[in-house]
Amino acid sequence: MTHSKHTQIGVNPPMNTGQGSGLHSDQGWLGWLKGFTTRQSRSAKGDPNTPQPRFNTVWISREAGAPADIIARQVADRLRWVVYNEEVIEVISRRMQVAPELVKSLDELAPGMIQDWLLPLREQHYAPQETYLEHLEHLIQEVGRVGEAVIVGRGAGFLLPSDRTLRVRIVEPLANRASRLADRLGVSARTARRAARDLDRRRRQFDWALYRKESDDPLNYHMTLNSTSMGIPLCVDLITLAIVRGFPTSQPLSPAIAHDDSVLPDNQNTVIVEPKSARM
Repeated sequence: MTHSKHTQIGVNPPMNTGQGSGLHSDQGWLGWLKGFTTRQSRSAKGDPNTPQPRFNTVWISREAGAPADIIARQVADRLRWVVYNEEVIEVISRRMQVAPELVKSLDELAPGMIQDWLLPLREQHYAPQETYLEHLEHLIQEVGRVGEAVIVGRGAGFLLPSDRTLRVRIVEPLANRASRLADRLGVSARTARRAARDLDRRRRQFDWALYRKESDDPLNYHMTLNSTSMGIPLCVDLITLAIVRGFPTSQPLSPAIAHDDSVLPDNQNTVIVEPKSARM
């Protein structure tokens, strides 16, 4: 992750930075992920000679107020994968040993904006920006390595290999997004529109500061979906289809086969998955 160093802000109590523990040991990020998801992935221990699916991770970027979390969770349910959205905050807060609210205050906030917002409040106890960004980088890399995950936001797809990560952008007209935000936040439509614009700007600055990528450039994604005009079910179908079509035909089949008529057309609606009980 390419981000510049900034002045650290003191925290009380001291945080666990995760330094000194190997990423692939049970004391490192993989161990934390195992404990958080309560399952182990086949991808981490797969035979390197076995054909691998084209995409082992889905990254969903989104405009503020678009139903990305709903789409992500439905895609994950179809594939029996793991979702990382609010879960990112929970995992990092555990790792840093701070309250989730402190991590949420830094979530998807560009480095320069963090300094502007937090430096005047030194007397408060906030998680340092650099520590948050380092933990976020380690988490995203480990999730991508393990695979079988749907990640929402945080510029994750710009950090993970594009040939292994399906990059999806969810967009909607501002009026629709503002209406959804107004209901969620309990504010007026006017306030919600302003909040949506501010959050979009904040996320654009985050992605540019860390990855030098434009969030709203369609060329940065494999697909851009308008969830208003297409509808959530079709968005879920298309994302799932892109993953399923990438499964190698020569890959050994799992004994468990889940059928979903909405996944593939005609008689090609067989999705190969492993039962949840075998993945705990």
